[in-house]
Amino acid sequence: MSQHAEPISLYVSLKERQLLIWTWLLFVLYALFIAGLTLMPAAEKGSLADLDSYGISGLDKLLHVLTYLLFAMLALCVSRQYRFYMSMLIGLMLFGSLLEVFQGILHLGRESSFSDAVANLSGVILGGLLSCYLERHAAQKSNRNR
Repeated sequence: MSQHAEPISLYVSLKERQLLIWTWLLFVLYALFIAGLTLMPAAEKGSLADLDSYGISGLDKLLHVLTYLLFAMLALCVSRQYRFYMSMLIGLMLFGSLLEVFQGILHLGRESSFSDAVANLSGVILGGLLSCYLERHAAQKSNRNR
């Protein structure tokens, strides 16, 4: 059997512990949280939500990358097989890009940003790579313990 047809070990262990439904719920809530944050009106200057007020260069892009990195890692938890996981990653890339487009269309006082979309895509890719590395490491460790 090829590696792509085998169940992802994290999925199997979550299923065994009957946590899969809660993991799916967390995944959906996280997606709604990201959509809500992305599509909310722009923050007022000087407020806690105004990232420019912190004076940290690149903070906005770093948060985009980390947000979508975590999203990609959550996707692994709900993915039964690698092919489904790869489809989920593509879906997350589309999700992040479309949210950026909607920011420009909905006139919320925010601008659609190509660099934010690239940061979202980078987060998904990094999260996917990290997830696959951790999954492979966990599978190897599981095989050694047998």
